Amino acid sequence: MLQLETFNIYILLCVIAPIIGAFLLTFIFIFEKQIDSLEEEKRNLELKQDLQRANILQLNQQIQPHFFFNALNSLLSLARINRKQDLVAGIEALATFFKFKYNNHEVLIALKNEVLFVDSYLNIQQLRFGHRLTVHKYVDDAALSVQIPPFILQTIIENAYKHGFEKHIGPAELFIYIKKMDKFLLIEIKNTQPSEKIESAIEQVEDELQQGYGLENIKKRLELIYGLESILFSIQNDQHFYTVTIHVPA
Repeated sequence: MLQLETFNIYILLCVIAPIIGAFLLTFIFIFEKQIDSLEEEKRNLELKQDLQRANILQLNQQIQPHFFFNALNSLLSLARINRKQDLVAGIEALATFFKFKYNNHEVLIALKNEVLFVDSYLNIQQLRFGHRLTVHKYVDDAALSVQIPPFILQTIIENAYKHGFEKHIGPAELFIYIKKMDKFLLIEIKNTQPSEKIESAIEQVEDELQQGYGLENIKKRLELIYGLESILFSIQNDQHFYTVTIHVPA
């Protein structure tokens, strides 16, 4: 009787073992496929992130300092009239500007670093414009630690100089307002638009087209980093002010 039961168990094992083996092999095959699929998704995600980062850095490098030769001419003028203190301050500001400009390879930086970069730019421009231009700047202390893409502020401000103040005569004003709200960072930069212009109608049209390139660059970078649904980017252009407003997650 015992031998019969042992024989039956043996037969049962012979029948079940291949089924269990096939099940285990199928499970292992599916598991390995799942791992391969996850690894492939990970590689694709890393490639996508690398490509996105490369695109952002490429857009950063497209922003070239328009004022370079003007800054050199201003420094040369200071040297000729022997204003040594202003000359040294101008050279230091220019060195700070280019150190930040070409040594920064981060996708995001603290706002306080961008503000320091902008200050060096404004100091250089002050050598050229002097008392003709008044800068009003408010930066909320709570916003200084917020991470933003580099060159955002500087590009907008450079546009104000290049396409605004340099194209007009008479006094002008630049307003920089940055505040951290509940869930987003508010950036508003506007410049006055004097009524008396020194450009022809054709030159004004060409200038407006060029102005759009730098701002479009900013919009593309913001969309790449935050996504289209997470940002606000608006431009208001009226008779008195040219205003750029940005909301990004804080």
